[in-house]
Amino acid sequence: MSAVFSRIRSSSSAGASDARSSAASAAWRASRFRNALGSRADDLLVDARERKYSAGSRVHSLEMPTNVLPGLVVHGLARIYTMSAQGRQVTLRYCRAGDVLGLSVLIEPLVVLDGAALYIQAVTPLNLLCISQVRLRKLVSRDANNMWGLFTEFARALLHSTDMITQNIFSPVRSRVARHLLDLAENRGEELVVQVSQQGLANAIGSVREVVQRAIVNLCQDGLIARQRHGYVIQDPERLLDAARSFTNHEASRSVGMGRQRRLPG
Repeated sequence: MSAVFSRIRSSSSAGASDARSSAASAAWRASRFRNALGSRADDLLVDARERKYSAGSRVHSLEMPTNVLPGLVVHGLARIYTMSAQGRQVTLRYCRAGDVLGLSVLIEPLVVLDGAALYIQAVTPLNLLCISQVRLRKLVSRDANNMWGLFTEFARALLHSTDMITQNIFSPVRSRVARHLLDLAENRGEELVVQVSQQGLANAIGSVREVVQRAIVNLCQDGLIARQRHGYVIQDPERLLDAARSFTNHEASRSVGMGRQRRLPG
């Protein structure tokens, strides 16, 4: 959560390009993933391809080939989510510039235990540097240090997803909405702007639009956010962060109190 806040405080269909842009090359050189893989990491660029996705389009689903994954986010924001048979969605992870998504395709297709698919969507216009699965497997199989680099990226993704799942399960809607507003916020001049609909927020937190609408009204009345034509402006980032964290702190104290009440004498 603190990483989300520090980021905020600092100032058409897909198609493969024939060459990598300078931005893609720069993003690769600066990425944690490349640095973790060691001296032979740049071998992965031999047949890497850059792809661009329009906002709202799917990067991956079960009906699409997996040859675009894994991929390094060069620019933009991607969302990894799952969806129930009834169409209810919940976000598992957001990926920004420098993050790698889709590494699990090296092991098995993006399917969760009950058979529901994991989907990847471009939240904003998205540039993705797509890495060859075959070449990455060969690279990590040659050297244990390379395998360690892959493991650390897996662990980072798992911790991020676990944090988001925990909040989506245990936090009240107000805290969950506050968290996702912070995740989606972008600097626009002097303002922090979130371009998202109430249905988009409902999809993100695994709820329904009517419930999210009540939380939005509450946050607006408290002066934390304000409506604008295509979304919201964050008016008080500090207090919105407190709203996103409040349930965790409350539950921690409550758990300590309950533990004391249950302690038996003697």
